[in-house]
Amino acid sequence: MELKTIMDDIAKDIEAATKVLFETMIMLELKFTDVSLTTGSFFKSEVASFVSFMGKYHGLVGVFCTRKFATQIASGMLMSEFSEFTTDIVDAIGEVSNMIAGNVKTKITASYGEMMLSIPMVIVAGEPVNSVVTSNLPISCFTKDPWLVTNFTSGTESFVIGLLLKETK
Repeated sequence: MELKTIMDDIAKDIEAATKVLFETMIMLELKFTDVSLTTGSFFKSEVASFVSFMGKYHGLVGVFCTRKFATQIASGMLMSEFSEFTTDIVDAIGEVSNMIAGNVKTKITASYGEMMLSIPMVIVAGEPVNSVVTSNLPISCFTKDPWLVTNFTSGTESFVIGLLLKETK
């Protein structure tokens, strides 16, 4: 099956799973805006969380958002208000990317064989947060391979899920 067709199917699952996750576990209204398959793209973000997967297909699921929106996500998910950016927020974003990657894994596994997931890796731009990897600059993610980019908004904040998918040779 052509990679674009697989990604189109997965895009629908990413949209549905993300909306359900936000409505039921995070208590934030999330609006799907669009999805695209892009090449040579990059993301600039303050917070990025990645989960890799491998099997017949391999790749990354990336969650990209601002520190402000990451704080809102963690507040809803952990039912607690945060006045500063903490490791609890980092852990919550990692768990969001893990749940979305788990959904992608389920979709791919059902049709294309068993997959294995990595643990989430979260990178935060700005002030250091304990032992979390930080950067002074916004996080940029470049690739020559196509990304499936699913865009969402919540109020004035944007939230992006990127999927990099390749068939293992």
